[in-house]
Amino acid sequence: MPIHRSLLRQLLPGLVLPGLIYLVVSRRAPLLIALAAASVVPLLDALFRLARRRPPSAIGLLFLGMTGVSVGLALWLRSPMFILAKGAVVTGGIGLAFAVSAVIRRPLTRTLAITLSSDHHEGRRHLAERWRQPLAHSVFCTLSAGWGVWLLASAAQQGLLAVTLRPGFVLALEPPVQLAATTIGVAASVLYVRRRQRLTPELRLLPVRVGRP
Repeated sequence: MPIHRSLLRQLLPGLVLPGLIYLVVSRRAPLLIALAAASVVPLLDALFRLARRRPPSAIGLLFLGMTGVSVGLALWLRSPMFILAKGAVVTGGIGLAFAVSAVIRRPLTRTLAITLSSDHHEGRRHLAERWRQPLAHSVFCTLSAGWGVWLLASAAQQGLLAVTLRPGFVLALEPPVQLAATTIGVAASVLYVRRRQRLTPELRLLPVRVGRP
């Protein structure tokens, strides 16, 4: 599915590169410099998108801003905690946004699904119209609420890692833990949508396999 490939393109650089950069830089530089270097991935993503003449995404700009604030505070106050806790703060903020969007009935999961499902404006407009029906809207609200709870729990876990483990262990463990949490969340979301779609075939949120004649 295109949405899966797009999601992997968004996640993999942020999951893999920070640990690799820290591993290389920490051999020759102090701790804070190594952590700051490992935090430049959002900047690299923004530069890559600009080089391809594509505007930075809203999520990318959010991460870039949070990275600048956390690195600046860490270097100013000489505390690596501002960098190590950045992931927990961002995850918690996103989880809160998902939860609030479900409460106010403007689910972020629908916005995210539309954005990732198509690179063309016409395709996104068609999906937005199709998924505006009450049943689809209800499903997306439930997904937003579930993701909100799941991401808030993940943020608490990330914060626990940041305050209990050494910086190198945090950077080594946080990406695979985030990947595992994201994978579980995506799998649970797909299973939920498939179950709803079996009960209500006209929902049409996921592709349906057509058997051979």
